[in-house]
Parts: sequence; C-alpha cells; structure tokens
Amino acid sequence: MLDLLRTGNDVYQTLALLAFYLIAVLSALILHEVAHGLVALWCGDPSAKYAGRLSLNPARHLDGLGTLCFLLFGFGWAIPVPVNAENFKNRRLGCVLVSLAGIITNLLLAFVASFFYVLLAGKSVWQYLFLFVMVINIVFATFNLLPIAPLDGFNLIASLAPESGYVRFMRQNHLVAMIILVVVIYFTNVLDFMQSWLSALFLDFWHLFL
Repeated sequence: MLDLLRTGNDVYQTLALLAFYLIAVLSALILHEVAHGLVALWCGDPSAKYAGRLSLNPARHLDGLGTLCFLLFGFGWAIPVPVNAENFKNRRLGCVLVSLAGIITNLLLAFVASFFYVLLAGKSVWQYLFLFVMVINIVFATFNLLPIAPLDGFNLIASLAPESGYVRFMRQNHLVAMIILVVVIYFTNVLDFMQSWLSALFLDFWHLFL
C-alpha cells in the first residue's frame, strides 16, 4: 500500500493518496480507542470519560512513536484508554467486551469501507480512501488480536483465564513478550495473511451484490 503512494501519476494524486492514508490511519487508531472507552463506560467504568478519551480529538489518543510506526511500517498503536475493571457491573464480562470493542470496531470499519471500494472501483480516486481504510483497519484489528501482552488479544485471554500459566508468564516477562511480538511481526507472515484473507472475504461478499 505504501508503494501506491510512491507511484502516483503526479504530485496532486500523490498528495491525495497521502491524505487518504493519513485519514485511514487516524480513524483506525482513534475509533479503536474510543470504542474501548465507550464500552467500558457502558459496563460501568467512567475512567475513559473522565480522562477525556471519548473525544475524537487526535491529540487525546495518538502516541507519537506508535503513529509514526503505523505510517512507516503499517502497524502501530495509540495511547491505551484508562480502564478500571473494579468499576464494571460484571468484571469478567466487562473485561471481555472492552477487549473486543476496538477489534470489532476496526473490522466493522473495514467491512463498510470494502463496500464503498467495490462500489467506486475504477470510477473515482475516492476508491483509494476506502481501500486504505479497509486494509489499515484489518491490519490494526489482526495486530491487536495477537495473544501477546499488552495487546487486546492477550487482554481477552487474561479476562477469560486470569490465572493461567500463560497469562502469568506474559505479565511477569514484559521483555520476552516484546521480543515475541517483534518476531511475529517481522519474521512471520501472519498479519499479511490475515489482511489478504479478510480483504478478499469482504470484497468477495460485496461482489455478490454489486
């Protein structure tokens, strides 16, 4: 996808593609975190609300390094939303729902974007905005699904099996967790495979109707 930015036919097209890419990255990161905060609030924890994290203002969510990594390498992170599970009406259910909220939001955004991409393909430059939104949201969702601390996939496992040996190991060995995460990202094709598979699945679905 970054190659597409470098192969624009002219400077105006390149700037348009860059703008689309930035919009896609920002929306994926911000809406992911807002979803965590909203679901936490619905489950009884107002921490994100009091911290101003239910806002769509990028300054309240973006981590400088995480955003830069997303722009340069295709994966990254935002500032985690504060969550206090002690406030949940049902602690385990609340933790599960909050862990899934961002991932589901990204997948829904990708699914909707895939519709508009198929609808506009070959007809308008705006197709690239929806292509970027689809791909980036799928990458962000699958990245966060990895069962490695501190990602949402790990938090989901920790919510369902808080006393498991795997959860205790991850919590006690942060450096090892980060090494595993780097190895998975750079030395396997898990994210590329999931992105390609889900993109094809969404596009094939809409091609049945359009």
